[in-house]
Amino acid sequence: MILDMTKGNISKILFRFAIPIAAGNMLQQLYSLVDAVIVGQYAGVKSMAAIGSATNTVSLLINIAVGLNMGTNVILAAHFGGNDYSRLSKGVISALRLALIISILFSVGGVFAAPYVFEFMLTPQEMMSESLAYIRIYLSGLLFLFIFNISIAILQALGDSKTTLKSLVVCAVVNIVLDIIFIRNMRLGVAGAALATVIAEFICCIWSSSVLYRTLIRLKIKDWNKKIELEETRRIVNASVPAIVQRSVIAIGVTIMQSLINSYGINVMAGYAAATKITALVTLPVMDIGNSIATFTAQNYGAHKKERVERGIWSAIMLDIPFSIIILILVFTSGTRLLSLFIKDVGNYEAMNFGLRYLYIICIFQIIQGVLQVYNGAIRGAGDSRGFMISYSLNLLCRVLSGYILAYFGGLNFIPFAWPIGWLVGLLIGYYCYRKIYDANIRNFI
Repeated sequence: MILDMTKGNISKILFRFAIPIAAGNMLQQLYSLVDAVIVGQYAGVKSMAAIGSATNTVSLLINIAVGLNMGTNVILAAHFGGNDYSRLSKGVISALRLALIISILFSVGGVFAAPYVFEFMLTPQEMMSESLAYIRIYLSGLLFLFIFNISIAILQALGDSKTTLKSLVVCAVVNIVLDIIFIRNMRLGVAGAALATVIAEFICCIWSSSVLYRTLIRLKIKDWNKKIELEETRRIVNASVPAIVQRSVIAIGVTIMQSLINSYGINVMAGYAAATKITALVTLPVMDIGNSIATFTAQNYGAHKKERVERGIWSAIMLDIPFSIIILILVFTSGTRLLSLFIKDVGNYEAMNFGLRYLYIICIFQIIQGVLQVYNGAIRGAGDSRGFMISYSLNLLCRVLSGYILAYFGGLNFIPFAWPIGWLVGLLIGYYCYRKIYDANIRNFI
């Protein structure tokens, strides 16, 4: 369903738009979470650590697709908010064809680059074959992931966040069933986990693209034979490149942090992998409230309603606070039980201890990341992709530097504090960039 964010109660609009996205993203995270749970229970700690290492490596390529989607969303949301359906039509066609081309290139390139990335990450040799198997199978379905995400980006630009949820409900069920069949019954290990995810992503692709097709027909966007529109392609690329650089920097930073964790051995790797699966899931509502601001801002800047953007930011921050409190209570009351879903040997003190410490620290300071997401979403929606890129890049740089400094002076237990340090730096930069836009009375950067 199409949603016009330029009018109506702001808090209700943000909540209505963000919650289906958060629920859908939770289900998407559930793919990798279920992989990890079933692999941890039926294949052991080594396979669990292999998936954790492989997931970070895959993200290096997948985040490029996410960056393209972020740029597409901002451009098309501004066209929709300004009722410019001619440019909207050209942008949709260009975005879809770009996604098709880029997905094929990165799928092939990723298969060949994977061994070199693992060597850089200092992945233990006994895990190498399992990690490579997971990545190569996963990348074979990268086309499905790209088409699904670009379809969702277009639909969300039009205010439709429910399609994400509906498609992922079906896909989550398929993924869980196939995980059980491939890993528990057929004993395929990490390869089975990757195969189940690829099949689930194929279903997401079919579902979302069919909804997109029907939506575009209603908007009278039917000229599928039209060539890529160079002007709209340029606008999408200009909006996407800083986001792609930012996402790539994040992935590189995550890879470097993974290398630091890897140096402490397989048990610590397993605890870290389990904890990151949990935090990626439970913090999604806070993250997606911030992300929804990008679409909200783009539509309202396209409609020249800058004052409404200011009110939207405060509404989003007010929504962040109760979710952050709920996350904190959940982790402090159930952290050990959550970790035990992934770590079969709960007597593995090293894995459980580091996993719990990471969970507690991340969730205590989660509100900082929530506000960071709000301001970065606002500057991205206003078209200031460079400010968005700088904020996230400095966030990651400070995280990596402080991680190694804390490890050197304080040891393993101090490493998790690197995350809130990076968030705080990113928030200060993001807030500065937003005030610069707002105070200068710039209505549309796009």
